[in-house]
Amino acid sequence: MIAPASDHGGNSEETPLLQIILATHSREVQTALFHSLNAITTVTIVATGTSTAELVNYSHAFRPDIVIVEAGLPGLPLSEVLIELETMHPPPRVLLIGEDARLETSPNLATIEVFTDLDLLITGFPDKGYDAQ
Repeated sequence: MIAPASDHGGNSEETPLLQIILATHSREVQTALFHSLNAITTVTIVATGTSTAELVNYSHAFRPDIVIVEAGLPGLPLSEVLIELETMHPPPRVLLIGEDARLETSPNLATIEVFTDLDLLITGFPDKGYDAQ
């Protein structure tokens, strides 16, 4: 599902937005992330997906800054998908959520960060602006 861009009002051209794709399979995680991220003025959710195929397609279409992926996403093995995302130029920052997330990643993938706590993930987002480089 492609989510409409949020109108955060008051966002100026000097404040670049983080473009994010959410790829989750559980409604609770998706809802918590969607509402929390929409409250951050520097974040725009450009798409949400529920499978690895949607994650890959949306990532190639939107070239997000960050993809947030829930472990256990249906479809291709997540390790294969993460390797494909790593080959994008520039590769998106990947935030992986889940208790079993460490089991699904390869140690060779440098741009992946693993979170088991949604609150810790959310508090890492800036609310005053984002410097892409």
